[in-house]
Amino acid sequence: MLITGYLFDIYNFENDICLWVIDDNKCLNFVTDVYYPVIYADGPPELLQKLVKRLYQLNALLQKPDWVIKKHFYKNIDIEVLRLIISRPSVLYRVREKLFAFYGKMDIYHSDIDLTTSYLYDKDLYPLAKVEIKTKIEKRQNRVVEIKSLSPVESLNYKIPSFRIMRMYCKESARLKISEKNPLVLKTESSVYELSQKNRVDFLKNINIILQKENPDCIVSSFGDQAIFPVLFELSKKYKIPLNFDRDTMPLSARKIVKKGKSFFTYGSYIFRAPSYPLFGRWHIDSANSFTYKETQLLGVIELARVSRMPVQKLARASTGSALTAMETAVAMEKNYLIPWQKSSLESKKTWYELHLFDKGGLVFMPDTSKGFIKENIAQLDFSQMYPSIMHIHNISPETVNCLCCRNTSAKKNIPRVPELNYHICVKRRGVVSDTLRHVLRRRAYYKKMKGKSTGYKKELYTSLADSLKWINVVSFGYLGFRNAKFGKLESHESVTAFGRDILLTAMHLAEDKGFNLIHAITDCIFIDKGGELLLKEEIEELCRTIYRTVKIKITTDGIYTWLLFLSSREDSKLPVAGKYLGRFETGELKYRGIAARRKDMPVFIRRAQLELLEIMKEAATVSELKKQHDKMHLLYLFYDEQIKERKVSYKEMLLRKTVTRDLNGYLVANATSLSVKQLFEKGISVQPGEKVRYLVLDQKNPLKEKRYISEESALFAFQKRPAKYDISFYHKLWKESYEEIWRPFAPEGYFELLDKKQMQLGFSFS
Repeated sequence: MLITGYLFDIYNFENDICLWVIDDNKCLNFVTDVYYPVIYADGPPELLQKLVKRLYQLNALLQKPDWVIKKHFYKNIDIEVLRLIISRPSVLYRVREKLFAFYGKMDIYHSDIDLTTSYLYDKDLYPLAKVEIKTKIEKRQNRVVEIKSLSPVESLNYKIPSFRIMRMYCKESARLKISEKNPLVLKTESSVYELSQKNRVDFLKNINIILQKENPDCIVSSFGDQAIFPVLFELSKKYKIPLNFDRDTMPLSARKIVKKGKSFFTYGSYIFRAPSYPLFGRWHIDSANSFTYKETQLLGVIELARVSRMPVQKLARASTGSALTAMETAVAMEKNYLIPWQKSSLESKKTWYELHLFDKGGLVFMPDTSKGFIKENIAQLDFSQMYPSIMHIHNISPETVNCLCCRNTSAKKNIPRVPELNYHICVKRRGVVSDTLRHVLRRRAYYKKMKGKSTGYKKELYTSLADSLKWINVVSFGYLGFRNAKFGKLESHESVTAFGRDILLTAMHLAEDKGFNLIHAITDCIFIDKGGELLLKEEIEELCRTIYRTVKIKITTDGIYTWLLFLSSREDSKLPVAGKYLGRFETGELKYRGIAARRKDMPVFIRRAQLELLEIMKEAATVSELKKQHDKMHLLYLFYDEQIKERKVSYKEMLLRKTVTRDLNGYLVANATSLSVKQLFEKGISVQPGEKVRYLVLDQKNPLKEKRYISEESALFAFQKRPAKYDISFYHKLWKESYEEIWRPFAPEGYFELLDKKQMQLGFSFS
């Protein structure tokens, strides 16, 4: 048989690779292939003999090991290593468990590469590649004889087949049991189904009927991994009614029901990873368990799966850093490098003075507020993807910074150096990270260009594709210094920030040479003016060209603000906050950072109301015009304040959100988070560190702490038949603070001090 279509799904059972191919008519073809992963080992002969002996005992070697020549990643030299072809891929899990024990004694390479991703590397395939497959029937299975991609992974204009998508969520809360009040909702473009567990057998049968009727290719759930699928599969097992979520029925018995996720603490915050429930032959993406999906939707997930060669469902649940590592692994394999299981190049020893000199971040100049927090005629210039561009242009990669191959070279004078740090950079090879980012930068630049030329669906398409790659660029710098990064080294991380500081200083000096004043600078952007004079686009563009010619990184005008407000610190009103501002461009668009409208922990009502205030501010082109909008701002403030005081706002719009940072017993203070977690625990719901809880403030000053707050799940039933009596004074204060943070600099003197007095409530005007 000859099959042509798009590689839709891929997974494995031991060395059997299962492939689902979807053609242009939405017909699915199921084929299987056989694949044996390869690992490499280097170490003392006696340890290598023990390793080989143990693999033979486990019946895990396909053939006799042999010696091959591969390139060492850090040393850039060819070395002889033992090649081991694994016949039982599951044994690799045991090898990975022993990697720490082998550290410093024996090196094992390629051992932690995911099997399906390794298969895609070797076959030069990727998810949703247009493929041509020759097959034959063998042991009642359609086996692959030959498979090839009909287009390279580097293609920028590629076709994405259309999919049947079904949404799945609980109507009220996934943490609560499915019931008549909290039904499971299955939604397609044309139909909506609501199912309860009144009769559990009928409930399961109805799910199968709907799946058979709609036959979705992709199920996008909300908390499907964490809450919905564990319950459904447990019921299926209990009542012995198989659910038809999988198109491949073979792995059903192998699936383990896992309810508890994993929590871990990293870089100052708790992260929660829900258990994983991918489907076989059908996609399941949990929107609550996928950062990539939340930020870029399905199109972004597909783009990252393509360039990283990770299966779509695996990519959706992985971190952006994992996708970057997979891309770097592909580049390293092309260069014939041995892939380490973790970075083996430790930070070099430094004196206290060297540490103080080298270990710096991006450069920040605090906003100049000597003449006030409000500015007019300010231009903001942004470097385009500064850090990834530095890594690409200056060849920054863990194996190229202070490389061993150029350390003692005779041409030492011509070796490029890192500003301030004097680290040398390899001239004999391009770095893995540098080459990976070259491809990413090129793709994203193309998508952004096409986005500017497109409208409608095409614009949405290119926006999602560009945004997905933006996050690769964002994490690429941090992963250079990440302790668990496979392709990381602290000196390369320090080199990027050193180049960044040098470039920002150069841009500032060039701007000052052209007669501009520096108002503010932060990492990769500068704010400039001409002492209140009107800024001309031509002179700004000329400055950008001058900077580009000097530093070789593109810089563009983000916009010219007709007015710009730098927000003050809450601790000290005389001090500005870096990166917290609000301004209006000449185009009439607003740009704001750090205010309530952008904070996810704020109630929906407060964010929505502040956005309406911003719409009024948007109408004013100058500060003087802005101040004339005071009456409108005052009346809108009173309108929403009245809604709070008369409790006309739905409690659902008043919920605040917090991240749980410890187990219930770990909380020493009865605060909003701990009390919410306690209420959920009493309902039989356990919440792990890293998860989010939402709660309503009932009475913040109530002597009974348990009555101060109520969790979202408790509120769902507490306020079904009666209105929610939330804490008016608390929400009034929250609303006033969000109003004050953006309007105080423009309001008449003394206005906010009088705002709560009676005459202000009656509509007193200062104008």
